[in-house]
Amino acid sequence: MPSAADVLALEAVAYELWLAQEVEELDGWRLRFAHGFTGRANSVWPNADGRLELAGKIERVEAWYRERGVPPMFQLTAAARPGGLDAALAARGYVLRGEPVSVQTAPLRGIAARATGDAEVSETLDDTWVELWTGSRGFDRVDVARALLQAGRSAFARVREVAVGRGVAVDRWLGITSMTTLPEARRCGHGRAILGALARWGRAQGCTRALLQVEHGNVPAERLYASAGFVASHDYHYRLLR
Repeated sequence: MPSAADVLALEAVAYELWLAQEVEELDGWRLRFAHGFTGRANSVWPNADGRLELAGKIERVEAWYRERGVPPMFQLTAAARPGGLDAALAARGYVLRGEPVSVQTAPLRGIAARATGDAEVSETLDDTWVELWTGSRGFDRVDVARALLQAGRSAFARVREVAVGRGVAVDRWLGITSMTTLPEARRCGHGRAILGALARWGRAQGCTRALLQVEHGNVPAERLYASAGFVASHDYHYRLLR
């Protein structure tokens, strides 16, 4: 198992993949808000120590999110601070939201070597890409999606109008997000083609390793990423106050 320091180092990279439109620092925590689109961009990143008393600090988090009309939510890993935060939130009535998510890494060279199929890559985000991705998630705020997707040094891969994926270069890391294939076009190798195209783009940016997140239980995605060379580093989960 990775140490808390190793988890924190990867989470610092992953933080850059979903840069929320609004972020407020609170005693070592980061409160993120992006109108409810994606869990990471709408949850607390609680990965640094602080000096405030915990219960009062959580109350300030809850007030901040209430002002924005969304329930407070925490994204929790082994790096969360203080220790015991997960249990404290559970005791306060926070419930688990969704399945745990596996954070996985792989060498870019191996992904490119295993790639098959062709996908286009552009550093410009076009309407077709956005509409396919937001449509798969039932989210109609295209302006919010664009702001999130274009934050950072990003590239957008696509196979015609049926599959998309996004890459973000963060130092030597390539973050891979937003992998989506329309149901009628699955099991045709489009995901593998997109991974390969993004890996080649990432290597051109000086990246050497890739990072992605996949929800436990998403068996087709887990199989795809394992076949591309990804291995698990750690998990995270969300706690939500309804």
